[in-house]
Amino acid sequence: MRSNFLKYFLVFFTLIAFKVSSAQTFGFGCLGLSGFYAGYSQQEYNASGVNSFVLSQTVLIDPANKIEFKKLTGYRIGANIFRAKFHGLFITAKGYYQFLKQAQSLTAQDQNGTVKQNYELDMNHWGVGIDFGVSLFSLLDWKIVEGNVLFYNSEYSQEYFLSGVSQGIVKFKPDKNKVGYFVGSGLILHIIPDYVSVEGTAGYTVVQIDKMSGGTNIVIPLPNTNQNAIEKGGFSATVQLNIGFPL
Repeated sequence: MRSNFLKYFLVFFTLIAFKVSSAQTFGFGCLGLSGFYAGYSQQEYNASGVNSFVLSQTVLIDPANKIEFKKLTGYRIGANIFRAKFHGLFITAKGYYQFLKQAQSLTAQDQNGTVKQNYELDMNHWGVGIDFGVSLFSLLDWKIVEGNVLFYNSEYSQEYFLSGVSQGIVKFKPDKNKVGYFVGSGLILHIIPDYVSVEGTAGYTVVQIDKMSGGTNIVIPLPNTNQNAIEKGGFSATVQLNIGFPL
């Protein structure tokens, strides 16, 4: 089902790009508006399998504290390949790379000295998509809907320290990169029309990672837990600064 969705999305994306590249009067410039952007994102995940695995590790260090991965943050860089505007409506094709991570640690004392364990979950990914919207006022646009396909290269890692000296780091990755999806909406505030704008987007991400494995025989999730490493995505929000130029 996901593969069919991806095929239809790419076909639709190609058709839109062809129509815009063939157009002569879309507003902004002859072919519309292009540019790049950078922003900050916050993403929620249900990482049930990872959290159960972390709990099995932390109970040996500090049973009183519980580490839970559920909200990742990071930076986004990307490009608006084109943004075409006509009759008060606009459509945008975009691509970006998203850095997302959450890092936590526990420290305790034992007979051998200070014990510290660092834990980090990365959900970095590429994204390609389109949005469709309408101009509300001269300086404010509403992105009615945005849809993206996401290509994840996720990783969970943990590093053990004894008296400040690293005893090694273990990394866990999926067997292959996972495909996810995002659907959302947002607003675009034009600071300098056609050149500088601030864009805010909120929506929901769909992704699931069955298992993650490292260089050993240890696998996330733990056996007989009936969980996925990453059970599902959740709410996400991004604020970004766009720098554009007419084509």
